[in-house]
Amino acid sequence: MRHHSHPAESYFQTWARLLTTAAANAALYHPQHRQVLRLNRQTLEALQKIFAQQGSLTVKIIDEQVIFADQPVMNNLSVERLQNALTRNGISHLHIEPGIYAEELLGLVNILSKNPDIQTNISDSEHIAYGRVAIRYQQTAGRSAPVLDLSDIVGFEADRYMDIYDRVKKKQKLELSGIEEIVSGFINAFNSQSEAFLAIAPLRSMDEYTYTHSTNICMLNLAQAKVLGIEGQLLNDIGIAAMLHDVGKMFISPEILSKSEQLNEDEWRIMQQHPRLGAEYLINTPGVPRLAVVTAFEHHMRYDHQGYPQTTQPWPQHLASQMTAISDTYDAMRTHRAYEEALELDQIMAIMLDLAGTKLHPQLTYSFLQVLSGFDKNTPDQNNIC
Repeated sequence: MRHHSHPAESYFQTWARLLTTAAANAALYHPQHRQVLRLNRQTLEALQKIFAQQGSLTVKIIDEQVIFADQPVMNNLSVERLQNALTRNGISHLHIEPGIYAEELLGLVNILSKNPDIQTNISDSEHIAYGRVAIRYQQTAGRSAPVLDLSDIVGFEADRYMDIYDRVKKKQKLELSGIEEIVSGFINAFNSQSEAFLAIAPLRSMDEYTYTHSTNICMLNLAQAKVLGIEGQLLNDIGIAAMLHDVGKMFISPEILSKSEQLNEDEWRIMQQHPRLGAEYLINTPGVPRLAVVTAFEHHMRYDHQGYPQTTQPWPQHLASQMTAISDTYDAMRTHRAYEEALELDQIMAIMLDLAGTKLHPQLTYSFLQVLSGFDKNTPDQNNIC
C-alpha cells in the first residue's frame, strides 16, 4: 500500500510514540505510576492537536498497515509498536472523540499494556470506541496460532460497510478497495477454519438492516461457493457481487426503505426499480467486477422467471445471482424487522424447500439447506432434505 503524507501525520506519530511509551511503562510499573501519568498527560496533549486538525481520531489496521485520516501512515518503531499492541488485543478500529479526559485515556493505556492472555473484556468508554475482531487461539505444533472468529468479524465489517454505503448515498465515489478488503477478510477467515461455513449460524442482526443484510449475504454466498469448490478470483468476485447486490436501494426513498408496514402498490413499484438502479450505478463505476453488475440486476428475477425486473426475452440467471437469491431469502426470514418477526430455522427450511424449483434454484437450495442443517441439532435430518 503506497504511502501519502498528510498534515496531521507528524502529530499522529508523536501521539503513537507517547501512547506506546506510556503503555510500556504501565506494563513495567503500574498504571498509576507517576511516569505513566506524565506520559498519559502528554499523550492527551498530542491528541488535542490532532483534534484541532481532524475533529476526531480514527485508526484502522488493514493488512498489517496502520491507516490514519484514510491514508496509510509511514512506518516507524512507534507506529509498529502501536499496530502490534492493537492487533495483539484484537482491535482493528480505534475511534477517539474530543472531550476525552486523562483517566479515560489511561484506560486505553492500560489495555495496551496488558498481555491479551489475561486481558479483561474490552468495552467502549464515553469517548473511545473499539472495533474488534475477536481472536481465539488454536494449538498447532506446540504453539498458539490466532484464528479469526467469523461470528465476531461480521459486526466489525458491517461498520466499515456502513461508511462505504453512506458515501454512495451522498453521491460520492464508491470505494471499491474497501469492499475488496471486506471480502478478502471474510475469505481469509473462512480459509483459516475447518468447516468454517458452519460459522454462519450466529449472523448478527442490527438496526442498520440494509447494511448488515449485504454483509450477511456476502458470508452466506461465500459459504455456498466454498461448498461448491469455488476458489480464486471467481470466489472473490462472488463476494464483491454479494456485498453490492442491493446498492440500488441507496437510490430509493428512505421513507419506503424504512416503512414499518407492507408497501402499497405504488411504493412496491418504486422498490422494484432498485435492481436496475444498482446495475446502472455499478456499470458506471470503474473497477467493479462485471459479475457485480449482473448480480445487482438479476438477484430478484427468480428461478421460474416470475420475478423482477421483467425482460423481453428469456434471461437465465447467473450462478452468483441464484446463490444471492437463496441467501437473500434465508436472511430476510432469519432477521427481525419492524414489520416482520424472525422465523425459527426449521420454519425457514420448510419454506425454502417449498420455494425450491419456483423462486429458488432447486439443487443449490438443497445444498444450502444441508449446510444449515449441519449446525442445528433441532433441524430436520439431512436425509429428509433432498
